[in-house]
Amino acid sequence: MSVNVMIVFIVGILMIACFCSGKFSYPAVAITVIVVLEATGVLPSSQAWGGFASSTAILFASMFVLAAGLAKTSLLDKLATLIVPEGSSERRAVIGCGLLSILLTMFSNTSSTMATLMPVCFSVAEKAGISPKRLLKPAVDLSSIWAAVLPVGLGLTAYSVSNELVASLGGNPDFTMLTFMIARLPIVTLITVFIFVVGYKFTPTNYDNIVMDGMVSKASNGKKGTSLTPGKEKLTYVIFAGAIISMIISNYVDLFSASTCAATAALLMVFTGILNEKEAMRAINLKVIGIYAGTIALANGISASGANEIIADFMNNVLGGMTNPYLIAFILMIGAAITTQFMNNSSTLNIFRILGAVVAVACGFDARSAMIAVEMGATCSVLTPMASATQAMVFAQGGYTMKEYFKCGLPVFILYVTLYMIYVPNIFPAI
Repeated sequence: MSVNVMIVFIVGILMIACFCSGKFSYPAVAITVIVVLEATGVLPSSQAWGGFASSTAILFASMFVLAAGLAKTSLLDKLATLIVPEGSSERRAVIGCGLLSILLTMFSNTSSTMATLMPVCFSVAEKAGISPKRLLKPAVDLSSIWAAVLPVGLGLTAYSVSNELVASLGGNPDFTMLTFMIARLPIVTLITVFIFVVGYKFTPTNYDNIVMDGMVSKASNGKKGTSLTPGKEKLTYVIFAGAIISMIISNYVDLFSASTCAATAALLMVFTGILNEKEAMRAINLKVIGIYAGTIALANGISASGANEIIADFMNNVLGGMTNPYLIAFILMIGAAITTQFMNNSSTLNIFRILGAVVAVACGFDARSAMIAVEMGATCSVLTPMASATQAMVFAQGGYTMKEYFKCGLPVFILYVTLYMIYVPNIFPAI
């Protein structure tokens, strides 16, 4: 094991320990990770600090500005009233925000979904008289598990990539457009019902450390009307709707990125006078950006140091002597599910997808069993804020502690694995 790999593992463990202790500032810990990885030579400066200039960070910052503009209108208050009419239950609020999360995720990605949905969750929570923490975690978990379930957007490419990989190894490419949907849709549907009925009750009820700035409609703070003229309010709706529609289109047309769409809309908010410069800058939550940048630096460190190859080799050694296809699929699923809590989904999927294909072809198993296990494990990013950019964003904006976050995600994680073992091996048997 090289020195760089040891450094990455130590830094990763200490980062988790500091997050869990709750005694240190989360952004400060995340930025310390960046400093250490650059100072020790694990990452060059451009990679270590690249998270701050990444397209995802730009998307987050832009969406915070758009949310602040929207908060000056009466729309959030109207949406909140629609989702939770007078006398509605807390469950109604969870279901309303959860269904919006699923709908947006189907046509967009998790980052765009949660950046768009967060101000809605805050307004709904205020209207319902509950903590935003009760809505944010269920919404982001639903977005995570529903990502690429249907054969549209990224979900449409999964079967093709899997077929090419298996064929290159000499296996049978049996994946169709519906393979992953057939495997995942019943499971995520049951988990959705669980979250709506029971799961949301694991979320905290307190308001500790929540960042409310720019997230709550000005029209719902005891004031009549809005802080904008009727013309500017309509313009705000046009800009915001244009941003969302263009971000959805960007997933299908490779002409512009979602972050470019969001940044353009954010600039229009300032240039048209809907927000002034101070309001726009104040809306950007640097705590979210800092935590995200630190987790990206750790993921880059894992890749650059070769720690990802150590993980893959370890899994390969564990699986090498096994012949039980059910056990292999379970280990692949658990391995990917645990790894994705500390690395981004794409990196985890790339590592375990190759591993799953190699093991399946070498053992003569149906590759669909192994590859579905990997796909499901890599999308079960619900336990930690390091699991994905959207989890980091919700963790910081919602003011959760590490203990609260883990407690919220654990029932979903356990149910996800359990349902997988009950359902998938019987629908796609390895032999």
